[in-house]
Amino acid sequence: MKVVTGNKEYFKGIPAIKFEGRETDNPLAFRWYDENKVVVGKSMKDHMRFACAYWHSFCGNGGDPFGEPTHIFPWNAATDPVQRAKDKMDATFEFISKMNIPYYCFYDVDVVDYNKNITENDSRIQTLVEYAKQKQKDSGIKLLWGTANLFSNKRYMNGAVTNPDFHVLTHGAAQVKAALDATIELNGENYVFWGGREGYMSLLNTNMKREKEHLARFLHTAKDYARRNGFTGNFFKKETNVSFQT
Repeated sequence: MKVVTGNKEYFKGIPAIKFEGRETDNPLAFRWYDENKVVVGKSMKDHMRFACAYWHSFCGNGGDPFGEPTHIFPWNAATDPVQRAKDKMDATFEFISKMNIPYYCFYDVDVVDYNKNITENDSRIQTLVEYAKQKQKDSGIKLLWGTANLFSNKRYMNGAVTNPDFHVLTHGAAQVKAALDATIELNGENYVFWGGREGYMSLLNTNMKREKEHLARFLHTAKDYARRNGFTGNFFKKETNVSFQT
């Protein structure tokens, strides 16, 4: 895998991490993981297709209920959201390529900040998709899966797909469409439906049967859209961590 950096190198002085065996005293080397070692007829690289999660590695700010963010990353310095997203992607691909990780995965809102304007959000994610395509080409890193974050924003307090407010449902649908388009464009191997806050806030205003029907209808509608547009990968649903029939 080729190490790629942007206009700025974020992890200076750190070369590509390689396997050096158990006896090495190099803290920046693999001691146990030899990607070329064959186990039961397959290389370790084929057995364990590691992926770097965009949000855990580059988006968490170290904040908690008791204090402000404590992770102040240099790639978040730009004030323009698109430039900031490109800087973060530079850091992401530099890190992943130096770690020799074959895959990455993402939420839409971690790739680039979203606001309330769906049209502008679509424009932003498309700009970053084009940027990511070049990064993937230069490094050989592939997209394992993409997904839409339908839970962090307060609009999804009562769910997204199962929300009683149709305006919220349609906003979520637009996010899923854009995330599917991005995953298809980047040759993603899977797509995840991540319904972290589905269901109304209280049993006083819910109808479980209708919620399940609405959720099922949405999932199959999204699946049909993706298939019509060339997606051949697997679909996964986060809560159960299993694929559903396509």
